[in-house]
Amino acid sequence: MGAIRRGVLSAGGAAAARPGLLAPAALITCLLPAACAEPDLSEWTLQLTEELTIGAEPVTPETAFYNPKALGFDFTGNVFVLDADNHRVQVFDPRGGFLRSFGEAGVGPGQLQDPQGMFVHPDGRVWVADTSNRRLQPYSPSGVPLDTIALDAFPLDVVVAADRIFLQRFPRTDMTYGPDPSPLIRVLDRSGNPTGGFADPVPTPVGVMYLLENVTSLAPAPGGGVAIADSYFSSRIRVYEPGGALAREIPVLYKAGAWAPLGRRPTELNDESLQLLARTSSDLAWDERRGLFWLLAGNVDRNPDGEWIIGTELYRYDPNGVYHGSLMLPQRNIVVAVGPDGRVWTIDIEGVVHAFRVSDPDMAPEPSVAGGETP
Repeated sequence: MGAIRRGVLSAGGAAAARPGLLAPAALITCLLPAACAEPDLSEWTLQLTEELTIGAEPVTPETAFYNPKALGFDFTGNVFVLDADNHRVQVFDPRGGFLRSFGEAGVGPGQLQDPQGMFVHPDGRVWVADTSNRRLQPYSPSGVPLDTIALDAFPLDVVVAADRIFLQRFPRTDMTYGPDPSPLIRVLDRSGNPTGGFADPVPTPVGVMYLLENVTSLAPAPGGGVAIADSYFSSRIRVYEPGGALAREIPVLYKAGAWAPLGRRPTELNDESLQLLARTSSDLAWDERRGLFWLLAGNVDRNPDGEWIIGTELYRYDPNGVYHGSLMLPQRNIVVAVGPDGRVWTIDIEGVVHAFRVSDPDMAPEPSVAGGETP
């Protein structure tokens, strides 16, 4: 397979320029003024208990993640980690034990080149957005590569529904011809044939501002649709029906720390903060068990001591846009996912995977799997 590398998601260096790091952050203005003023929630309403980590010290060859970019689960609770810069998918059992690995760097069948997104079906089939190869690479539950689907754009993320595939593409920019006007979300049938698209790019000047406003995070939505969380300035979740019709737009309000009221706006928008924005990310996950979206905030604001708040806040909304509590994570994160047993999983900025049990006032206590019980 070649050398396995252990990497860190840092604020500088080549990793900061990768398209996969340009996921939604939160330099926020509320879309609806009434939505900013209506909630009166100053406390964090959920609690987390960390149960395990994968990829923390001591690091093994199987957990030497280098810029992991996505998490997924099969129906048994096995955990799939897209180890992007090692060009592979790692599979672990619900307790963090290594099971298998598939993928390696290259352009041949089953090989990957800088993959940025992944979707895992409950039966264990895996679809990887093979970004630099401009294709979708599916695998069987055992990791056997299936026929690739060639694309005419760089894919950043993928969601697979019963009869269609949703692909998020990297928004092409060109300093001569301007932004690419084609939709950000491509729709394919399960054979890979294009059937349409939606979510037109926001017209902005060519360059970093165009990318900041047109890179999104993808998640499944109820009824076979898809949801996207906009990047940086829009502060919203858009929920689409399977055919691409917009079902609902959910304004998102950020607290920016346990000391801040819900809906706090950023204190700064300047050259420095824009540079920091390009190095942060947030993520969106669908929680089938609870019927809720979990949104991970990116770069929100500064603490009183001047430190930027990045990837430490989680918010929950139901598909109708009703707020269902928030929590503060113990470390900075770039990815959030929810397993079939209800545990919340994250990838932090050091590339370590964490699993948390949620103390949720909306649900009965859930059994822990850390002690050996079966989920």
